[in-house]
Amino acid sequence: MPLFQNHFAINFYHKGVSKQFARRILSQVPRAGEKLVFNRTRYSVDSVEWCLDDDATNHEYQALINVEIIEA
Repeated sequence: MPLFQNHFAINFYHKGVSKQFARRILSQVPRAGEKLVFNRTRYSVDSVEWCLDDDATNHEYQALINVEIIEA
């Protein structure tokens, strides 16, 4: 059972770039098409990928989620 049952570990990536842009722990997962703001720059969520492997989050959070963003 995860330590933080109502939280998700979310990795953000620029679309097409393999280097991680940001990591946040959130209580809700962004959906494709939603707008996000990082350091006063707006982004659109392009895709959301759920990684549900047993060891994906070291048993701290419900799931590890990768989100691709594009500048809006």
